This record gives sequence, structure tokens and C-alpha cells, in this order.
Amino acid sequence: MALQRVEFIETKIDAVRDCPGTKNHICCGYKTIDLIEGCPLSCSYCILKHYIKSDVIKVNRNIDHVINQVDSIIENDKSHIWRFGTGELSDSLVFDRRYGLNRPLIEYFGEKKRALLELKSKWAQIDHLIPFLNRFTIISFSLSPQAIIEKEEKRSSPLYKRLKAAKKAQDRGCFIGLHLDPIIIYEGFEKDYYYLVEDIGRILDLDRVIWISLGLLRFPSRMMDTFIKEKRRNLLYGEFIRGEDGKYRYLKSERIRVYKMLYDLLKNKNNGLFIYLCMERQDVWRESIGLTIEDTEALTGLFDKRIRYLYGGEL
Repeated sequence: MALQRVEFIETKIDAVRDCPGTKNHICCGYKTIDLIEGCPLSCSYCILKHYIKSDVIKVNRNIDHVINQVDSIIENDKSHIWRFGTGELSDSLVFDRRYGLNRPLIEYFGEKKRALLELKSKWAQIDHLIPFLNRFTIISFSLSPQAIIEKEEKRSSPLYKRLKAAKKAQDRGCFIGLHLDPIIIYEGFEKDYYYLVEDIGRILDLDRVIWISLGLLRFPSRMMDTFIKEKRRNLLYGEFIRGEDGKYRYLKSERIRVYKMLYDLLKNKNNGLFIYLCMERQDVWRESIGLTIEDTEALTGLFDKRIRYLYGGEL
């Protein structure tokens, strides 16, 4: 894979932030760690290319400053078991074998034992991290049917490699996360997602999946012109409506239908799975998966309960 130009910086600005979320939608209360700005995977639907104007990928080498910020959050607010992740402005793993960015964070969370680090990726290279992984690091993969990976995520790892890497993390003793996001509606998508869930159930230990997120395709309005220009038929197949945040989303009735379909498929594999929706309103939660979630605080409380159940007195 050809790399863009990489620039190393020693910044002391705030690198740990709240997940930006969407106004009037329920957020999971995640904390993002901005180690890298920019991503070489260049998925066709990715909004980063519209928010990050520079072609230069910036890597923050000031890990001590980042860890100090994380530590301050954990120590100053003990109301929740905080979840941190590095996959907001880049892919968490795509540069890791080359630059060794995550190891200091993995070691910090392993010693702190008061919060969780999630490394979320479409890049299935974790062998270099296996000796350092601990139970407080969640290896997560964004999953799509192979048909979508081949057409819309061309530079990323194929599905079977992502699932194989996730299994390696489980075998090491880690919990893993799965993110079906963005879910894309295209001709024949129901069958492809059925087989995706079948592969998940066949390859992974579902008792060691800490959470699964579901989120349907959404994007800023200016990306619609890009999809039309590039003739992205998969991304234009469904019917869209523009929401109050300016982003296009599938019609609510379609989102509810698809969430219900995937929720039922996954729960039929293992009824104990913890499944949540990404950036949806109360009514979509209720009508698709039958849960009444009032707000972000309520969802964060469910995460706390899930983590305490799996970790017992470790956290």
C-alpha cells in the first residue's frame, strides 16, 4: 500500500476529546484520542477526506502528553468506566506496525486497570501487538460484506483477515468489539449481511465480544455530489433524507427495518450480545430493537453495566 507523506508532530494541544456525536441523537459517551490525523485507506464513503483538507498525515509523537490527559480524565471523573479509542481521525492499526504508536497506550491501560482502550480498524495486522495485549485493550474491527469491501474499501483488509485477527485477539485473552458501520443498503444486501453474521458466528467466540455497534450510512450533503460523480451505485441505491445536522440518512422506516433485521440475526446467534445503535434517536431505538434509551447518560450507564458484568472486580 502506497503511503501518503507523513509528518511527525510534538503537539501539546488537547488530543483527548468527547466523541463529536450528533445533536439530539443518542451518543455512547466515548472518548477519542487523536494520535493520527488522516488515513491512507481512503474508503469511498469516508468523511475524513471532506473534513481534513491536507494530504499530509500527521502523527502525534507526544505520547506522554496524551497519556497525562487520559489519566486526568480517569482520576477527575469516576462516575463511569471510561472508554477511549484512537480511531476517530484515522484507522487505529494501519500505521501501528510501522510506528509503534499504540504500545505505550496498551501498557498504560493495562497498568491503570480503571478504563478501557479500544483500537478500531479495517487493517488486520495485529501480530506485532499480540505479546503486549492485555484484558483492558479491546481490539475492534469494522465489518462489511466482502462485496462492499472490494468496491468501497479497496485498500483495507478483506473480511476473512479481519475476522481472523479478531480471533487472534480473543485467543490472547482479550475481548473484541465489532462495528457494522456504515451499513449500506444496496441490491441484495440482505443476503450479504446474513452471510456476514454467519461468518461472525462461525469464526468468533461470541461470549468474548464485548459490544457490537450498528450504524447505517450517513454523510454530509457535499458528499452526495461526489457519489454521483464517481457513480457509486452502492452508496446511492437507497432513499435518503437530509437531517437537522445537514447529513443525509436513509429514511427512518428503512433504518428501523435494517436495524431490526441485523439485531435479530445477531441475537439468534447469541442472545447475550450487547448491541447498540450509533447516532440514532429514542424512537429508532425503541421501534427497531425494543429498548427505551432516554439519552446519552442512560446509554453510558448500560456500557458501565456491561463492562462490570464481564470484568467483575477487575475494573
